[in-house]
Amino acid sequence: MKPRERQLLQEEIGIVSPELMIRSKAKIDTGLWYRRTPMWLCIVGDDLIMLSVARRRYYARKPLAECANSHYNHATGELVIEPGEDLQFSQFPMPPRDALQLLNHLKKTNPLSPTT
Repeated sequence: MKPRERQLLQEEIGIVSPELMIRSKAKIDTGLWYRRTPMWLCIVGDDLIMLSVARRRYYARKPLAECANSHYNHATGELVIEPGEDLQFSQFPMPPRDALQLLNHLKKTNPLSPTT
């Protein structure tokens, strides 16, 4: 994680350290005219945090309890956060290994999800 991204995360969560930080292959427009910046997914306490920063900042926070139906779409190679109607971005291209790590963490912290 670059210093700007780390600074944004620390401004939002304080001194708490994230349990998991994954860089997705999703890139969004944050104000650089010649390129897009990567989207980071972080697990902090009971929240999933999505962020990206350059000239502009993108930051979204969603409680893990609300991410019960999240899954990995093998056909597109994307982690899909569901329900994601309130999110600007809800699909994140990433390797299956990273998605599995994130989904396993979601299932551990969500008491309503079925365990396998």
